[in-house]
Amino acid sequence: MAPIDGGPRRPPSRLPSLDPAPAQAVARHRVARRIGLGVAGVLGLGLTALAAHRIGVQNVVASIVRSDAGWVLIATGLMMASMVLRAASWFAIARAALPRSPLRRRDVTSATMIGVLMSATLPARLGEPARAMVLSRRTGRMRETFPVLLGTLVSQTALNILALTLLGAIIVASTDLFHSSSQRLFIFSLAPLVLLVAVVLAPLVVRQNGSGRMARLAGAAREALLRVRKGLQVFRDPRRGSFAAVTQLGAWGLQLLACAALFQALGLQGRVGIGAAAAVLFAVNVTAVVPATPSNIGVFQLAVISVLTTGFGISAADALAYGVILQAVEIATALALGLPALVREGLTWSDMRLRTLSAAPVRLSPRPSDATETVSG
Repeated sequence: MAPIDGGPRRPPSRLPSLDPAPAQAVARHRVARRIGLGVAGVLGLGLTALAAHRIGVQNVVASIVRSDAGWVLIATGLMMASMVLRAASWFAIARAALPRSPLRRRDVTSATMIGVLMSATLPARLGEPARAMVLSRRTGRMRETFPVLLGTLVSQTALNILALTLLGAIIVASTDLFHSSSQRLFIFSLAPLVLLVAVVLAPLVVRQNGSGRMARLAGAAREALLRVRKGLQVFRDPRRGSFAAVTQLGAWGLQLLACAALFQALGLQGRVGIGAAAAVLFAVNVTAVVPATPSNIGVFQLAVISVLTTGFGISAADALAYGVILQAVEIATALALGLPALVREGLTWSDMRLRTLSAAPVRLSPRPSDATETVSG
């Protein structure tokens, strides 16, 4: 490859930022955030290592080595297909909320894959706002579209609540797992429902009264909440609403099949059925409501061990091996789909982590010559 003008090669270089230099306090916050991320990662790995030590590392490693690689690849393919269906569901929801915006299916798919990657590598589920931020870059007028796209995530949360309800029905119908000691899982599963109710009712509570500073802030907050609630517009469109629901539930169905395929990989298919796969999928998603570590490492494995050992009589070594392989499949899916999407969007992982995209415009000070011309005029 050579320059078209025949001159020397000029590799791309990063332009200096238009933002002012960060203050010392901002630098301290950045260091604190990095330390917190490192501590969370070490904590998650420590929980997994502690469980493996108490169970027996050799037994866990033996279970992993015995697994069938073919079924693991099948589970990975099912996970990837489920992410594509989630992107299709979000596309229908976003089109209903922003009918006049130039949304393209491939942009929605790229944003979804980037969100999956960020959720798998950062705590606090930062992938959710990250994918809304990436897509809002493509729609123009980010200040207006970003809150609406956040509202579309609430629509998907409502569909996820429906999927969790269906998983609970499968578990209750096929197993006796949900006895008195497991009722706390149902309590945690109500958290997304509380979020949905808050988004719907918040604009009615926050109102602008008066003309003071607090009143202006309340008015701005109410306007943002109304834009977020606009993301629920898909439920008023029967065609797009039904398509979004079918594809989102289909994505959950593929994930359920992926969990069942991993039972085949470990040779546990004769001891567990579809109810165990539903219980594992239910548990790991409920515990991910408030993630404490990147990709919920450690907590993820403990949830899997708790479900499989207490509800289905699986040995702790096989249960931990299953949890390790299942999370490895999820992380491999996030990397395989998210990294190409980052390249397509011209972003880096650091760009998304630091959230360099902002809804506020950059303010430039006038040039001295402009100020002189204004005075002379």
